Amino acid sequence: DWSVTGVQTCALPIWCLMVLGVLWLIWRRQWQGAVWLGVPAVLIFLIGSTPLVDAIVARAERPWVGGLEDRGRRDGTQMAEDGRLAVNPQPADVVVALGGGYYLSEHDMFGFALDTGGSRVLTALELVRRGKAKALVLGGSVPLTGKPGVAASSLVQEWVLASGMTTVAVTNLGLCANTHDEALRFKELSAQRGWRKVILVTSALHIPRSVAVFAAQGIAVVPVACDFQAYGVPPVQGDFSPFPRQIRFHHLALYLHEKIGWWVYRAKGWV
Repeated sequence: DWSVTGVQTCALPIWCLMVLGVLWLIWRRQWQGAVWLGVPAVLIFLIGSTPLVDAIVARAERPWVGGLEDRGRRDGTQMAEDGRLAVNPQPADVVVALGGGYYLSEHDMFGFALDTGGSRVLTALELVRRGKAKALVLGGSVPLTGKPGVAASSLVQEWVLASGMTTVAVTNLGLCANTHDEALRFKELSAQRGWRKVILVTSALHIPRSVAVFAAQGIAVVPVACDFQAYGVPPVQGDFSPFPRQIRFHHLALYLHEKIGWWVYRAKGWV
């Protein structure tokens, strides 16, 4: 874990030992060992101490800025610098907030707790509060402990309804293991409810894969991004740090998860 300073990490002592090991090997003139140990030490430094990962993640997130602002052309859209579409959504039939952003926690007041992706739920709620849709669908999830047939997202649904934050119809996609399951479940639900115009809310890094998965099921969506990890997010302690920061490894993991996930989905014929 990383502290509030963004510097102390569980991996930091290991990296420091690696650096000391490289220096010791150089002092002993053991050049081959110094190279073998030095290469991963340098890679850890480049990833965790420089703004390299921040720049890569920010570049991937940048095209999806603009989902909530009331600006853009008359048809409610504006083009990002690289030609992809950033959307200011017009009223739709339904807002779908893909799963994730919370985890089960039996000792929390609501039975769940929000994590960094919790803005998916909050963004979707804000969209329906602004009158962007007449229904809200929460994403699928794992089952509740001891209740294999009940999705954990039902707890979030109960909280939304009990809070009085919206008066629109609220439901969830039930038990789902991944985004592909959510697309299949929503296809069934939208056919039953007659939904045609769909706003899809998910993390900025997840937008390309999620939009493609829904499109493969014949569902055209208007994407609204949230949960930005790097673009527009100030670094905790500036761009450079003499010690690697755990948060940058977390960003890299999210980025690689989406890139690898895209090719896995493509191999399975899901996109």
